[in-house]
Amino acid sequence: MSEKTTSESILEFLKKKIELKEQLNPELWLEAASRLVVLLGDEESKLYDLQQKVAQLKIMFLDSQEKHNVSEAKARIEASEEYKEFKKQQAKVGQIEEFIRVSKLRAKISSGNY
Repeated sequence: MSEKTTSESILEFLKKKIELKEQLNPELWLEAASRLVVLLGDEESKLYDLQQKVAQLKIMFLDSQEKHNVSEAKARIEASEEYKEFKKQQAKVGQIEEFIRVSKLRAKISSGNY
């Protein structure tokens, strides 16, 4: 039984190849990018859910204060696990988007259409 392909498994595969200094052919770059394009929607959805949780946490914190202190709320939010997960997911989405851009460029260069 094969495991489900996820953006995490694709990125981990590529990371291992790069760490081992293995040359990645253009077809592999395009295949990985194509799969990541399909999976990007799930990652963005997770990002939006985390963004909403962070916003709800901020509102909850502000509502619990007698005198609203936005800068204190921001500092407390940024120290939370929810914010950490949000930022990690934001970075992951950015990494996927950048990988897709690089893959397109590599494909153009390898085909001589650059």
